[in-house]
Amino acid sequence: MPFDNPPNPIYSEDDWTVMQAAYNKAAATLVVKSSSDDEAKVIAETVMTAFNRGNRNVNSLAALAVITAVNAHPASSTSGIEPDKRCA
Repeated sequence: MPFDNPPNPIYSEDDWTVMQAAYNKAAATLVVKSSSDDEAKVIAETVMTAFNRGNRNVNSLAALAVITAVNAHPASSTSGIEPDKRCA
């Protein structure tokens, strides 16, 4: 992930392993080559937010991060009109 575990960690090593695996899977899907890419930041933020809300499934975290990153990308809106946002 493009950030490190802080000196006083709030996450266990197992937590980091899950988040890292989800990040890696999403980054590979989107072909993110650098942790400084905008998509990398969206992926990391999405993974951590969903993890903090209780999601511990690597595939689910990765899929959510991919969807969020694709929808955040300006090229994903071809009409220039923002579609209705939906919440699950």
